[in-house]
Amino acid sequence: MFCRKCGANIGDEQKCPYCGMEQAENANNNQYTGVQYTYSTPPKSDKSRLVAGLLQLFVGFLGIGRFYLGFAGIGVLQIAVSFFTCGIGGAIWGFVDGIMILSGSVKFDSHGNWLTD
Repeated sequence: MFCRKCGANIGDEQKCPYCGMEQAENANNNQYTGVQYTYSTPPKSDKSRLVAGLLQLFVGFLGIGRFYLGFAGIGVLQIAVSFFTCGIGGAIWGFVDGIMILSGSVKFDSHGNWLTD
């Protein structure tokens, strides 16, 4: 069985161990309130979590890790924050973002594909 929220394979669990989403009582049939749902895990991305995390740790003030994952909007915002805070705010944001990516809080690239390990 797959989680209704994140799509992870959770077996027969009633609560997803990855995102915490409660599953429907009749989720074994992939049904929720009488409507048929089909779930599949998202495809793997060609982007690496390790590369994205390290890019954010070392040059995160330029948003390079987010550009690498395809999130151009966040990357531009990180550059703007770095510019307006003389690099300090962008460096802090990049460091925290890098830790989040490496710890697995960021699971998908901009196309919704799972990041590879």
